[in-house]
Amino acid sequence: MRNRFLYLSSVLCFTLLTSCANNDYQNAMDKGIESLGEQDYHQAAIYFEVASSEQANDKEALAYFEQASQMEDAINYYEQQDYIAALDAFEVVTNLDKGLKTITSEAQNWKKTILDEREELADTEEEIETINQLISSKEYTRALNQLQLLQTKVESDEALLYYENELANLTERMNDALDELNKVSPTTKALVEKPIKPKEEPVKVEEDWTYDTYTNERFGFSIQYPSVLTVGSPPTNGDGLNFSNDELEITVSGSHNSMDESIESIYQQAITNIEVPIAYDRLADHWFVLSYVENGMIIYEKFFYGDNVFNRFIITYPENKQEVYGPVTTHISDTFIPSAN
Repeated sequence: MRNRFLYLSSVLCFTLLTSCANNDYQNAMDKGIESLGEQDYHQAAIYFEVASSEQANDKEALAYFEQASQMEDAINYYEQQDYIAALDAFEVVTNLDKGLKTITSEAQNWKKTILDEREELADTEEEIETINQLISSKEYTRALNQLQLLQTKVESDEALLYYENELANLTERMNDALDELNKVSPTTKALVEKPIKPKEEPVKVEEDWTYDTYTNERFGFSIQYPSVLTVGSPPTNGDGLNFSNDELEITVSGSHNSMDESIESIYQQAITNIEVPIAYDRLADHWFVLSYVENGMIIYEKFFYGDNVFNRFIITYPENKQEVYGPVTTHISDTFIPSAN
């Protein structure tokens, strides 16, 4: 009888201990998931570590711990501008079999954000290199113009603030170069230090170019065009406008994504329709650029993709006028504001 009592007591104690352990495990898991919802990945990792210690080798707790830890590391890398390490960590999160789908989706969104920003970062580094080359070749008017546009771009995009120091160095180099030539007036120097921002009123960009702004009421995009161009008659459907002189033509338009097309399919179709070698093409997540020469004319097309609306502008001018209209094309591309959706 006594042995039976001891046996029952042991079973009861084991059951109570198991129940307590299960409660501690579930409580830690619940708090960990709650912390994930608050995007407190550090605290979530601590809770999931506690859960995995309560139930050793629990695959769910281990997967959640790994997700939370990698998300914390990835965001720290991102804040330190270590984008490669951040992408690697987010990739680990998305590849975990037992991980939470909501965290997987969040990691994918982070990856997309970084890739979009890296596209901008790559463009910014190219522009900085171009400005340095222009200063080295003493093309100061073009260098000043490009520097002003780049400063405006950096100031309007938090992802590019990393380049503020480099822009300050470029500005100092530009001032030093102009000082050496004794051609710096107070007005010119002020333009270097305080760049002109795009406005609705005419903007002075080059000695021979001022720009007006056209905003399309139907689709909400806007474009700056040389004020010397003749403005064409607007189409009845209000989808865009044409600007031209004897050499330069700019056509801008918007349309609806009625066929639910992807940007990749539109890009491939655009390439297929071009029957000459393409000098430059670039495909990003939400835009692409195509540039080529046909019948002695440079054709530059930029397409902006939205879930509901597309925008496109096409610039055409003679190949032998690249030095004249190349800066105009750059200015239009940098200041174009596409539709919000």
